Amino acid sequence: MLCGVLTAGCSAAYAGDGNFPLCMYGISAARDLAVIKEAGFNCFVTGIQDPEALAQLAGEAKRLKLLMTAYPDRVINSPYSEAAKKWPMLAWYLYDEPEVRNMPPADLKKLDLKTKAWSPAQRTAFVMGDGVAAFTYGAASDALMVDWYPVPHLKMESVGYQVSLVKSAAKAMDVKKPEKPVWAVLQAFDWKLYPQRRAPRVGRYPTFDEIRFMTYLALARGAEGLFYYTFSQEGKTLDAWPERWFLFKQIASEINKLKPILEKNKEAAPPEGLDARLVVKVFSKGRRQYMLLLNPSTPNIPLNAAALKSWRPLFEKKRRLEDILPGKNNIYMPAYRTLVMER
Repeated sequence: MLCGVLTAGCSAAYAGDGNFPLCMYGISAARDLAVIKEAGFNCFVTGIQDPEALAQLAGEAKRLKLLMTAYPDRVINSPYSEAAKKWPMLAWYLYDEPEVRNMPPADLKKLDLKTKAWSPAQRTAFVMGDGVAAFTYGAASDALMVDWYPVPHLKMESVGYQVSLVKSAAKAMDVKKPEKPVWAVLQAFDWKLYPQRRAPRVGRYPTFDEIRFMTYLALARGAEGLFYYTFSQEGKTLDAWPERWFLFKQIASEINKLKPILEKNKEAAPPEGLDARLVVKVFSKGRRQYMLLLNPSTPNIPLNAAALKSWRPLFEKKRRLEDILPGKNNIYMPAYRTLVMER
């Protein structure tokens, strides 16, 4: 369940335990940290490897109460080696997509053990570009990450499939930590910016509805942390495009309102009478229940309003399903529609 993110799923206590990761990739300057903090993010990933530069980022991150994820390679034997053990780390980032570079699993495990021997009180993590790879590499690290960027080439529901694969692999590959957290890395860029075999290049920036769908589908499939790739792009940062940055501020606002539920909850049975094609995830916290309800496909799916009589939608302009969804007396969930509800 989602609350496993930073609690029982870890064999040791780590900095940041109990705090649902909501992170931005591509942080390269201290100035970026204030921007993502103001937007509602609580952690970041940086590709910077220079120990001195990382120390400066760590200092600013500590001041702003942000957690960081960075490569340990050049830090371990640097003059900052001891100080780094007290940096505000979400995790040390072992490797980026080892399956793409055909890294032997034993080498990744060796890097994990080396990092833990150096700093046992800090978590390790790495990212894979395909959930299947977790069945090869999933025994390494304290947290597993999967990046999947479908817009516009693939079906968006494939995000959930990738998260589910990594969740399954985590349980199968590491008997000592079968509940290790899985973090989803989601798309925040246009594929046209990257080399492609086809000409002309194909791509576009995801819409708000697409970003929101991928976010909640990842949560519904068991993601215990959310990352967005990437804050740095086209030689600028995302806030250079206010219309784009606003999308992620909106997402962060919603997730932050749900953080108490995401950090600690119990799974509950979904309402009876809902179409089996819908993705449904229900959490209980105290006397309240919260539900993620998604249409993970392009065909419209009928929605049984009577089954949801006691539920009310969150983050919508109106409170009645009949006023939110099309169909009038026979409402339905359009393609990739997302609802968050409570009762």
